[in-house]
Amino acid sequence: MHMWGHGSQYRKGPESLRGTQPTGMLRLPCYCCAPGCRNNIDHPRSKPLKDFRTLQTHYKRKHGIKPFMCRKCGKAFAVRGDWRTHEKNCGKLWYCICGSDFKHKRSLKDHIKAFGSGHAAYGIDGFEEEDEPASEVEQDNDDSTQWLIRLLGFCMWIILVILSNDWGIYI
Repeated sequence: MHMWGHGSQYRKGPESLRGTQPTGMLRLPCYCCAPGCRNNIDHPRSKPLKDFRTLQTHYKRKHGIKPFMCRKCGKAFAVRGDWRTHEKNCGKLWYCICGSDFKHKRSLKDHIKAFGSGHAAYGIDGFEEEDEPASEVEQDNDDSTQWLIRLLGFCMWIILVILSNDWGIYI
């Protein structure tokens, strides 16, 4: 399914997603067998998982062993993909020109979308660094760098306020 974004030659239709499990098993709502789990059928407000594949992933993430551990912060993961994604971004901060910082790129994008003008990704690369591992500079995030970024954001805000004449000041 990931390859669908690369062109129609990779689209083989929904039959390519079915895998080896029977179709009937894929479409049945499934409940978790772990006692006390919200997705267990005996839970007072039980909520079924949509299919068997989702149940497998849920059980592995919530109740299974977690053999993969982040080398930077020590957080454990049951799914290798979750671990790789976490390790790639662990300790990395995403900055807005207003001075706000975010642990997740998605949060920064939501912030920019919500506040609109006067907000953008800070840095030359912006959102282009998606597949690159975090550099030592980004991981350290020393106090002087953060202070300068916040000061720059504040200065940009002052300039925007003056230019928009919100304070009634005319230059």
